[in-house]
Amino acid sequence: MLYITKNHLKPGMVLAKDIYLYNRRNFNTFLLAKGQVLSSTYINRINFHNIDGVYIENDAFSDINVEPYIADDLKAESLQRISDTYYEFQVSSGKINDYMINRLSKTVKNIIIELLNKDDLSYNIMDFKNYDSYTFQHCLNVAMLSISTGISLKLSEQDLLDLGLAGMLHDIGKMLIPIEILNKPSTLTKEEFEIIKTHPVNASKQLRNMVPPEVLRAVEDHHERLDGTGYPHEKRDNNISLYARILSISDVYDSLISDRPYRKSIFPNEVVEYLMGCADKQFDYNILKHFLKIIFAYPVGTFVKLSNEELAVVIKNHSENILRPIVRIIKNDGTVGEDVDLLYDKDYMNITIIDMGYDLLSMYPLADSY
Repeated sequence: MLYITKNHLKPGMVLAKDIYLYNRRNFNTFLLAKGQVLSSTYINRINFHNIDGVYIENDAFSDINVEPYIADDLKAESLQRISDTYYEFQVSSGKINDYMINRLSKTVKNIIIELLNKDDLSYNIMDFKNYDSYTFQHCLNVAMLSISTGISLKLSEQDLLDLGLAGMLHDIGKMLIPIEILNKPSTLTKEEFEIIKTHPVNASKQLRNMVPPEVLRAVEDHHERLDGTGYPHEKRDNNISLYARILSISDVYDSLISDRPYRKSIFPNEVVEYLMGCADKQFDYNILKHFLKIIFAYPVGTFVKLSNEELAVVIKNHSENILRPIVRIIKNDGTVGEDVDLLYDKDYMNITIIDMGYDLLSMYPLADSY
C-alpha cells in the first residue's frame, strides 16, 4: 500500500484501509471501506471531510502493510471519552469531577495494556486527522506517544498511567478560550497569543485536587522549555517535571505534523530535524533519544527523493537510524526498480534523502498498477 494525499487521488485507485470519520457525535462513523474503488464522488467526499490522505492499494507495494497504532475500536472509544470530558468541562465553565477523571483513567489503562503487548512500538503511520476533531485526536496522540516514550524509558505502570492522563488532559484549558481565537486562520496578535498562553494555568486551576500532583505539574508545564523560553512560568532544566518534558516533545511533534487553521502540516522528517536541532536547548536530549526510537522520519508507504535524483517509496525503517530507511526505487518510466537499504548498501553510502512528499508524483508519474 501507498500513502497518497488527497490532492493526488485519482478515480480508479483502490482504498487499502477503511476510512472512519471522527466527530463530536460519533467517533466511529464509517465513510469508505477497504477495497472501495475511488470515483470522483468519493474523492470529493474525502476532500469535503478534510481528510489529509489515505492508503491506496498498489501491486508493486503489496508487501507494505500499515497497522493502526491501537485498535480502531479502542481509538474510537478513547476519542469519545476525551471529547465527552472536554465538552462537559466547557459547558460547565471549567468544572471537573471524579467521574470524568476516572472515565479517562480507565481509557488510559486500556491503551497502556495494548501498547505493552505490542511487539513494536514504532509509530510508523501517516495518521490523518479531520479538522472537526483535531483537539481530541491530538490529545490522544500526545497521550499514546508519551506512554510509548515512557515504556522506552522503563517507567512504572503507575507512571505510565499518570503520564497518559496528563497527555489526555494537557489541552483541556483551551476549552475556556474563545473559539474565534483558537481557530483563527491567520497569525495571532500579541494580545491573542497571551490569551492562548493562559490555557495551561486555566487547566491546572480546575484540576487541582482532582488529579495526582505530577499530572497537574505536567499539564501546567507542557509548554515550558529547558532554556527558559517557554510559558507560563519560564521554568528551566530540572525545574520542569519529567512528565512535562516528555509531553512537550510529543505535543510539538504531533502539532507540527498536523494541519492547523493558520498553517499547513510539516512532514515528519522536517519535524524530526527541528526536534534534533532543539535538543538540550528546548527539549531533554535523553528523552528525545527515546522518543526517536518510536517515531520515524519517513513512514512506510511515503514517497521520497534521493540526492541522486531517484524517486523511491519507503518500505521499511531502521530503529537504529531513522534517517536511512529501506526504499524501493521508482524508475523514470514509472516502473518499479530494486530495493535499496540506505543504511547498509555500499553503493548508496553517499546518497541521502533530500525531499519527501506527494507532489513528487507530478515529477515522476508512477506507472498505473492500481
